[in-house]
Amino acid sequence: MEATRAGREAMTKSAKLLVNERYIALVGVLNRELVLLDRLIFKFSEAELLTRAEESRFLGSIFDEIDAVERDLGALEVARSMLVGDVTAALGLSNDTLTLSQLIEYAPDLAVEPLQGLMRRLSEAVTEIHELRERGSRMVIERLDQISAAIDRVEPAVFGQDGYNEHGYMTATASSSSRFDYSA
Repeated sequence: MEATRAGREAMTKSAKLLVNERYIALVGVLNRELVLLDRLIFKFSEAELLTRAEESRFLGSIFDEIDAVERDLGALEVARSMLVGDVTAALGLSNDTLTLSQLIEYAPDLAVEPLQGLMRRLSEAVTEIHELRERGSRMVIERLDQISAAIDRVEPAVFGQDGYNEHGYMTATASSSSRFDYSA
C-alpha cells in the first residue's frame, strides 16, 4: 500500500488528474451496474411472484425486460473494462495482471471507500441474482411436474371413456336427439 502511495506522489499533476477522472468515471459505471443488477433482481422477483400466482401469461414480457437489462449490463462491462485499462495505463501498470479489486489499492483516498462499498454491493447483488435464478428454475420444474401429473389424472378419465380415442377425438356416432332439436 505504501508503494502505491509513493507511486501516486511521483505522478505529474496532469497524470493525477487523468487518473482521478478515470476513477470518477469508474465509480459512475459501477453505480450504473448496481442499478441494473437491482433491476434484474426486481424482474426475477416479479417472475417468481407471477409463477407462484400462476399468472404465466406475463412471464414473456418480464423475460424480454430481463434480456434487455442483461444486454445493458454487457455494454457496461465493456465500458468498465476499458476504464480499468485506462486507469492501469495512466498508472503505468500492466493491463492484464490487475483486477478491479486490486485497482482500488491505487485509487485516490477519497475514492477508496466508495469503490469498496460498490464492490461489496455488486458482489451481494450477483449472489442474490444467482439464488433467484436457481429458485425460479426449481419453481418452474415443480410447476411443470404439477401440470404433467394433472394431465395424467385427467387423460384416463376423459380419453379412456367409450367414444373417445387416445387423441381426445370423438369416435362414437352422435345421436340425433338433442335438447335443441325441436323437429319432434
